[in-house]
Amino acid sequence: MMIMRQMKPLTTMLVAATAFSTLLSACSSADNTAGGASSAAGEQASSVLNPSGFPIVKSEVSMRVFGCKDPNQAAWKDVLVLKEYEKKSGIKMMYEETPAQGCDEKRNLLFASNELPDVFLRANLTNTDISKYGMQEQMLIPLEGIIDKYAPNLKKLFEQYPDAKKSVTATDGHIYSLPVFRLQAAGRGDKVWINQDWLKKLNLKAPTNVDELFTVLRAFRDQDPNGNGKKDEIPLGLRDPGMVFSTFAGSFGLDRQLGTNANIEGNKVKLWIGDDRYKELLMFLNKLYAEKLLYADFYAADLPKWRSNLSQALYGMFFIYASDPFTKVENQFAGMAPIKGPHGDQLLSTGSPLASPIGTFAITKVNKNPEAAIRWVDYFYSEEGSRFFNYGVEGQTYNMQNGKPVLVDSIKNDPRGMMAALGQVNLVPGGGFPTIIVDDIVLSERTKEVSAASETFTSKAIYGAPIFGKEATDKIVPIKADIDKYVQESAIKFILGETSFDKWGEYTATLKKMKVDELEQAYQAAFDAMSK
Repeated sequence: MMIMRQMKPLTTMLVAATAFSTLLSACSSADNTAGGASSAAGEQASSVLNPSGFPIVKSEVSMRVFGCKDPNQAAWKDVLVLKEYEKKSGIKMMYEETPAQGCDEKRNLLFASNELPDVFLRANLTNTDISKYGMQEQMLIPLEGIIDKYAPNLKKLFEQYPDAKKSVTATDGHIYSLPVFRLQAAGRGDKVWINQDWLKKLNLKAPTNVDELFTVLRAFRDQDPNGNGKKDEIPLGLRDPGMVFSTFAGSFGLDRQLGTNANIEGNKVKLWIGDDRYKELLMFLNKLYAEKLLYADFYAADLPKWRSNLSQALYGMFFIYASDPFTKVENQFAGMAPIKGPHGDQLLSTGSPLASPIGTFAITKVNKNPEAAIRWVDYFYSEEGSRFFNYGVEGQTYNMQNGKPVLVDSIKNDPRGMMAALGQVNLVPGGGFPTIIVDDIVLSERTKEVSAASETFTSKAIYGAPIFGKEATDKIVPIKADIDKYVQESAIKFILGETSFDKWGEYTATLKKMKVDELEQAYQAAFDAMSK
């Protein structure tokens, strides 16, 4: 759940994504770059590639593509955008998509059997996959060299957003996979929602600090703001135990960096799971729970039940990414800034990095035309390519209104649902396609309004989880898994009152025994490598 920085004006971001309108001329002989291109490969690229524009290649090129299919998507060979792009690019992609359930196993089998496709597209590549099959086994090729030569849109993005480049760079200095660039702040992470109808009925304002928060939540609990005569209101609806480490953490000076519970201050990584500020956060949540202000079943992670409550507008305040699960009642809610904590901290740490997820596109060692493959994907990192991917064909699936693309009514009002209709046009349903997101097509206007209330309170830079090398992975990953489990189990017990805060010393001593210091050192080393 990853958050990053204040955004530059939208026009600046659009220029950043499209500043190069033509491609660099391909060389007749390529140097041995970090991208792994040999002189022979460079000569082949020169003979196959057009130097700029479309089609990308001078004669048809075919590539095997493996990916994971969202249930709302049509067969990829029938998806409008992919069919049209084949005509435009001259590259025939032979799609071997697998249903989401079982896709990870199928992908891992391809690696294990060395039956590699030319390209992994929307294949849910994890950091561990990137480390193992890129850094260690070299089944995925480094991309930074061919990005420099053949991907001007990506190159410009990495230059403008160096933190994003750090997030996708492995500790050996190479880039093995490409991300989604979420240029719109509203597209990154959970927002703070509050029931404005309840506030209005009770003549209250959105809380700005801890004391005001308790006042508002107690009123939600006691004064029947939904007016049904039942005590069914849930003042604060945290949906799962993982939210303990993000929703109010920023109000206690705690951030989520490097994909974990860490602050970065002066280039120093600090894991805060044993800090006094974290203890204060747990005591605050324990008080909320004891006063029946916090959703009683938050620790059960029962998402269907939580969403059912949400669709009935039973929550007074909650955190969620978008209004999809409660569109019929979304206008009942408004956005608010994160509360100011006891030490004056006012940070929203529920977001994700600008470049996230990072494993959306990779080229394998069997690909005979990696330069063509990188040119194929680079188009989607432009404003024009992003619009094409998200909206399809102008006049057919969308029209321009006041300078903005708007889906046709037949898609928005499709009886199967908009996502099912959109899945015939593109691969937007489920996310995870390598592109830039300038204006997220799936976010409602209310979601964008809610996001605007808290965007300025996010971290200026948010770093993604590092891609550890083999030695660090073998040593650190087991330590992290054990610590994460212990920390979450302990957090629940502290909040529910099953463990007294008098036991805090025992808790921190256990963390030491579980090698939390070594874990912190590993993250520091990874951050140092990313920052070179």
